[in-house]
Amino acid sequence: MALRYLKFMLIGFTLFLSCSNDDDGSDSTSDFYAGAKTSATENQLFGTWAIFKVGFNDQISAVPIIYPDCGRDFLVFSENGIYTEYLFQRSDCEYDANTLSWTLNKGVIKLSDQFNQSDELVITQVSADELIFKSRLDVTGDGKLDIVVLYLQRYTPMAFDMVSGSFMRNTSEAAQNLISYIWQPYHDAKSFVSYEIYRSAGESCSKADAVLIKTISDVTITEFTDFTPPGEERLCYYLKTIVRTGNLGESELQVFDSYYLTVKPVNLSEPNVHNNTIALNWEVSDTPYFSHYEISYTNFPSGITGYGQQVVSVARISDRNTTSFIDNNPPYLKNPIYNIRVYDVFGNHTVVNPQGYKTSWEVNYERAGLLPIHRLFSYAIDPTEPVVYLYGYETEASNNLKILRFNYETNRTEAISSQEASTSTDLSIEVITSSDGKELILDQGNELQIYDATTLTFKYTLRPSEVSVLQDFEYSSSGYWILTDQNSIFSYDRNGSDFSLVDSKPHFSNHQGFYKYSVFEIENKQLLLGHKNEANSMIYNIDSNGMLSYLKTVAVPIKESGMRQSQYNAAGHYMINFEDRNLYSTLDFSSLGSFQQPHFASGVSNNGSKIYGSNNDPSWSIDDTGAQIKEAVIFTRGTQQVQTLTTNGYPHVIFQNYKGNVLSISSGLKKSRLREGISYTMDLFIEKLEVQ
Repeated sequence: MALRYLKFMLIGFTLFLSCSNDDDGSDSTSDFYAGAKTSATENQLFGTWAIFKVGFNDQISAVPIIYPDCGRDFLVFSENGIYTEYLFQRSDCEYDANTLSWTLNKGVIKLSDQFNQSDELVITQVSADELIFKSRLDVTGDGKLDIVVLYLQRYTPMAFDMVSGSFMRNTSEAAQNLISYIWQPYHDAKSFVSYEIYRSAGESCSKADAVLIKTISDVTITEFTDFTPPGEERLCYYLKTIVRTGNLGESELQVFDSYYLTVKPVNLSEPNVHNNTIALNWEVSDTPYFSHYEISYTNFPSGITGYGQQVVSVARISDRNTTSFIDNNPPYLKNPIYNIRVYDVFGNHTVVNPQGYKTSWEVNYERAGLLPIHRLFSYAIDPTEPVVYLYGYETEASNNLKILRFNYETNRTEAISSQEASTSTDLSIEVITSSDGKELILDQGNELQIYDATTLTFKYTLRPSEVSVLQDFEYSSSGYWILTDQNSIFSYDRNGSDFSLVDSKPHFSNHQGFYKYSVFEIENKQLLLGHKNEANSMIYNIDSNGMLSYLKTVAVPIKESGMRQSQYNAAGHYMINFEDRNLYSTLDFSSLGSFQQPHFASGVSNNGSKIYGSNNDPSWSIDDTGAQIKEAVIFTRGTQQVQTLTTNGYPHVIFQNYKGNVLSISSGLKKSRLREGISYTMDLFIEKLEVQ
């Protein structure tokens, strides 16, 4: 492996010696290490040597010069632990270089290659100008190693470029994470002028666009580290050697891809919560090419990945010596996990959960105003109080649906339903005020559960036995309850828990999909009934006795699907379909046109002049690649102007309350819809929007 030219050139001389001497020169361990010059030092070896003689079986032979115009083959012990042999191949002095690493221990030189194969040389004599050591070669070809003695002298090579071919990446442990290069020193200090380092950058970096970045005038300095590289993914370097007569030569272009560099993590101390702030502290980074620290939070615990995982950057700190940060605006996310990453100028960063480091902490924190619900199936806005009713799962581990009464001014849960819902429903909960008081109504398997709206105490169940599969319900201003199934529209009279049928009329002859029928009371106590798949709707009248009569069919499609996607605005005298962004008059049932933004509307102002929503598409990815933004979009019908407002969260439902305030049910992280349940993520809240 080592001393290649010994194996290919010196064996011939030792074979000649072996033919003239019958002594057995085969290796014995004790003989090979005997006489080692244990006092030899590395400083005595540094420099250039050539083998002048070789000894075998007590005979010594001179080593001739093969190519006189080139001089002797030679070897170099460098201070950076690199050993290089130079063996001339032709009379034009083309050479082959064999580079190894070397160490010295008690007179024994160990030469190693990149595969950890090694040879040993035993020094028996060393002085300023002479070096003698023993090596082991299979001289006789019998499969046994023989001891050969090599006699070396200091040597000054003839004038040729031995530097350029040695220019290479510094792979020492100390330079493992640096852009560092090494080379062999030029042999003639008297004629030496300088080494020049050139650099170019970019995917197609070349010598043509390289610039001089370093001039080294000391012939013994054979290492260069670039501490201020540009932040490019690919860099290229090459070396020129300048002597008195001009440019001796230049190396091949060395390509360096910066993504091979690793960034060392720093430990993050346990965050401290004080009131509504979270303070973080960490170790100072000693990574080369430092760019910045990034503070972020995520919804998933350390070491766990899954659907809906999001990492939100909080701060970017470019001062290496700044090792603290206070988050004065913590996320709307229960128990966020804070992380720290270190970046270098190339965009490389520390890995997630690096072994041996603590880079993330789950913080026991819940921001004021966070809704106490994990998945929100439906909601109802109280028309006379700062209250929203929430229907869904309280926690991720919940198995039963509950109704919660939440005061968004005090950020308090004022009541939780006394009875758990046993059946899921696609119909929204409704808050209704009648002669029986203010109540919360929940559809449960073709029955209507009645709750006291203030205490959410369960009162009783209304059972409309004539209804096949309940599709929608409405309380009319005439005091009658309007219900519909897939066949008919019904009117019911209620006396407490007694629910009695008054009248019914058939509607569409074509049976459509369940939970897509909708009924609205509009002007003049008329009832508008439609289905998402029907192009027209039907108008009914209800008299003071609760009797129903069909009036006509109108070209007003209803695109409701149980999620309040169609709404009636009494002040504006229109129906609006959020799905296709169309409006229809409820006076003459003509089309009032459409609007372009918001792309995904969710509410209208009390007077009907403004339409609220966002441009976040529910089909977008729910991860760091999703294009959702924290922004509300408001369309004013009269001026046809669109206003955008930056929000604290991602708005899902925007409404105007009884005081005229515009509020949004928002999520702290990206969600496609309110009922979406993302693991480890409780992040819904209500925020007030400052609408002009």
